[in-house]
Amino acid sequence: MEPSKFRESRLSINSLCEQLDQLIEQEEVDESRACFDQAFVQLDELKPKASGDVQERSVKNLAMKLKGMEDRISKLKTKGTPSSGSGSRVTNNIEWDIDRVAQLARTFLEKILKNMAGDPESKVFFGTTGKGIRPNYQVQFKEGQITSFTGSGHKPKAVSAGEGAKNLSAPFSFEEVDAILNKTGNI
Repeated sequence: MEPSKFRESRLSINSLCEQLDQLIEQEEVDESRACFDQAFVQLDELKPKASGDVQERSVKNLAMKLKGMEDRISKLKTKGTPSSGSGSRVTNNIEWDIDRVAQLARTFLEKILKNMAGDPESKVFFGTTGKGIRPNYQVQFKEGQITSFTGSGHKPKAVSAGEGAKNLSAPFSFEEVDAILNKTGNI
């Protein structure tokens, strides 16, 4: 990546980290999570563009910085809720449609397609809880096999059959996701 553009992206992420640090100090849980998600999306888009040792090391350092911030956020208490247990997380029911899927980051969609293994008959179901920035998802292949993936790392999750099935969107076909990705590439 061109050094000046890389520097601009890196400074933008660092600025978000400074803002995030202030939000954590003020114990603003929801705002901290939103700012973290925004910084993570920017870093996720910057990662594949990094070229050379210096840029790659810079991306790695930013990732470690964000990981530390994420740990600090996880220790914050949501006002009026207990600090542990399932009641400490605020969940939103996300309504997934084509327009909402199209708002996901391009790199996120590319990784979903990769996990759909080029199977044109596969379908993806998005998790309906959280903020909808890096949702967990399940892929159903033409043979009926279902694999669940984390939204943050796109790694397969070990879950028992049917677990989390109640928190899933309607299915989106491989063709629909591919069309969204190709459409966003032309913008």
